[in-house]
Amino acid sequence: MPLVVIGIYLLQRFGGDTPVDYASNEEHFKYGSIGAEREAGMPYWIFYVLPRMFPEKLPGPGGYTSLGAAWEEGQELPIGFTKMTIGFPRVAVNCAACHTSTVRTTPKEKPMMFLGGPSSRFMPQAYLRFLFACASDPRFNADNVLKEIDRIYKLSWLDRALYRYLLIPQTKKTLIKQQTEDYTWMNSRPDWGPGRTDMNPFQLVVMKLPDNHTIGSTDMMAIWNQRAHEGFLRHSDGLNSTLIEPVLSAALAAGATRDSLDVEGLRRVNQWLLDLPPAKYPYFVDQNLASRGDE
Repeated sequence: MPLVVIGIYLLQRFGGDTPVDYASNEEHFKYGSIGAEREAGMPYWIFYVLPRMFPEKLPGPGGYTSLGAAWEEGQELPIGFTKMTIGFPRVAVNCAACHTSTVRTTPKEKPMMFLGGPSSRFMPQAYLRFLFACASDPRFNADNVLKEIDRIYKLSWLDRALYRYLLIPQTKKTLIKQQTEDYTWMNSRPDWGPGRTDMNPFQLVVMKLPDNHTIGSTDMMAIWNQRAHEGFLRHSDGLNSTLIEPVLSAALAAGATRDSLDVEGLRRVNQWLLDLPPAKYPYFVDQNLASRGDE
């Protein structure tokens, strides 16, 4: 009987994926899962404490916001970062990380957020390099990570054992493998820079094609008002003739797999983007000067 009870508990805890259901399309776009948590998800508490443990490996103060991530006041995670429990809470990214614009006129002003716009600040390559640098540091070990977690949260004895003997060692191993195998090609390419991404992860990491040494860095683009662009060829290579194709392929590049893709959730994003209106210019416009510019 005890073995049966243990088996039922383990099946309930680790057996299924239950994404958070967001009522509004806007919240779903910002924080909804695309299916990347199972394979590419970072254990939540490791993700949480890394900026505290290794602030010198970030571009500046502010934790993940120093990497250009947009973070709404009062929210648990930055926009474009998802949290889902699959045995344990995991953090991954979604489309909004690269497709949310922020605007402000002074450093102290609260940023205005425009969903579906191109991020001009988020640095996905710098985010990867931060994680790789942390994993390569000898201080990234179970004792130190758990000590930092203890400062802010009390893990249960079971979760503590899970983090000590499985999650922390496996996260370190996986990140080092990604750095030395999956993403070593980045060392021979120009840096992407803020507001830019690269097409090579899909080619080299997802499709496992040979490295042809192409430079695939590209600006992030606005993805609103897609109904007006029906029939256009999408993505930088022009190979996607429908909107759902780049939506699904972007999810794969972000860490989802064929088996973990949240197809229904991505179709919801796809439908919402069709009629998402472009952002209105948020500041005063001198109509006289604007009229002269039309001439």
